[in-house]
Amino acid sequence: MHARDFFSQAQLRLQSAGCRYRIKRVSRSPYVQVYETEPPRRQQSARGYRADSEEHCWDVVTLLLQADDRQRQGGAGLDWALLNPSNSEGGAAGLLTWGELRATVTNWIAPGGPKARDRNPFVCFRDGGYFGKAFADDERATTHQLEQFCLHTPASLLAHREDPRQQLIRREYNSKGFYGVLQMVNYLAERGVAIATPELRQRLDQLKKGAGRLRAPAPRHIPRTEDLQEWLDRVVLLDPLRGWVMAMIATYGLRGHEVWHIDRLPGEVDGDAEVIEVGSFRSHGDGSETKTGHRFALPLPADWLSRYRLNDPEHSRRMLAELRQRHPIRTAERDDGTVQFFNNGALSIVLAHWLRNRGREDREIPVKLFGYHQPRPLPGKPRPKARRERCKLYDLRHAWALRAKSTTTWSTAVKAASMGHSEAVHANRYLAEEQAEHKLANLLQRRALDEGRTLAAVPSPPVLREVTRLPEGITPELIELARKLRVAGLG
Repeated sequence: MHARDFFSQAQLRLQSAGCRYRIKRVSRSPYVQVYETEPPRRQQSARGYRADSEEHCWDVVTLLLQADDRQRQGGAGLDWALLNPSNSEGGAAGLLTWGELRATVTNWIAPGGPKARDRNPFVCFRDGGYFGKAFADDERATTHQLEQFCLHTPASLLAHREDPRQQLIRREYNSKGFYGVLQMVNYLAERGVAIATPELRQRLDQLKKGAGRLRAPAPRHIPRTEDLQEWLDRVVLLDPLRGWVMAMIATYGLRGHEVWHIDRLPGEVDGDAEVIEVGSFRSHGDGSETKTGHRFALPLPADWLSRYRLNDPEHSRRMLAELRQRHPIRTAERDDGTVQFFNNGALSIVLAHWLRNRGREDREIPVKLFGYHQPRPLPGKPRPKARRERCKLYDLRHAWALRAKSTTTWSTAVKAASMGHSEAVHANRYLAEEQAEHKLANLLQRRALDEGRTLAAVPSPPVLREVTRLPEGITPELIELARKLRVAGLG
């Protein structure tokens, strides 16, 4: 029997029995991979059973069925140490090579995997990641190697491997990057990977606590509306497709991947020719809803629709079709027949690299877009100058939020609904880069509203004084004399 045939039959036997333990093959590993279908969804390589051996496959199936039967009767489940009888450290994961460990983690972050939605802390295990570059697949994984990665930046580690004279650069222990490696180590430990030792987890946790509060994110450099318009004018002429995409993002405040998921373009929504519809879709490979969901989005400014041919249905449909053809949406069908999209993050990166691509600057849009960040002034100190820097993709979305506040009378609820997030997120995150000129423009605009108009703006009616005629014989002199007598106590 062909190896693939008996392995498939072994998989089918476990599935038909409703066994909570299943087997699969992973690339670069000759061993059977065992995993749970129910929490805690542990997974590890069964180094006592080779995937190309029919005898080993049916032996591990028997072992898993017996463990499942014991657990159904209220007893202990699978003893994972039995998957590797020669492993004195308790569990096959203690003897994993980097190739096997990387194959396991890569499966976790693949579509449908348990970490497909939160893959960022684990991309270091990919072929192009740190562990793929630094270690051979047959090299035994150690706690020291994992610890070095957690404590130092990957770039400095790779440079040090090439030249030991290169200094290692430690991570910032109050940064999101360090929080990510701590999350990764904890997850490895939960899945039985022995190199993620309790001592390592404790040390990383102490470093995190000792570093204090999470470091504030880098400031955004928001483009001015006139600069953004001039930039779009030039990009549309140089590259119609990329110009159309960037104009769509800037005009509607979209997230990068949302351009692919536009269901109805300007002119196709009944009731308002300027509105677009962003479709409801699932993402991340685990069937969870994305942050977007279904919504309608408003343009700002509206005259960009005709300026960049966004309201030309034929042109926009052609641009959207070309974008989807060049960079296809990747989908997978779930068991229940629903379709999920799992490369939204990769699609956003495509657009992000159009603006900034340090590895391939020749692939960037030739015309560069710059924005500004205004540092906070300190009392009694000269006002610092605004800092100018290259824009990133998300800066266009933030610029829409600031533009909406300074140029419209829309409520926060309307603006948040158009952008596809909550009012709290809109106020706390997207207005964080609001500069002084934005605040002043918004104040003056609100003053112009009826409910905020000042009294000075309302013309005052003329003051009418009533003139009363004095009785005959009473003169102003007599009135003045009577006042003086009253003051003197004689009146």
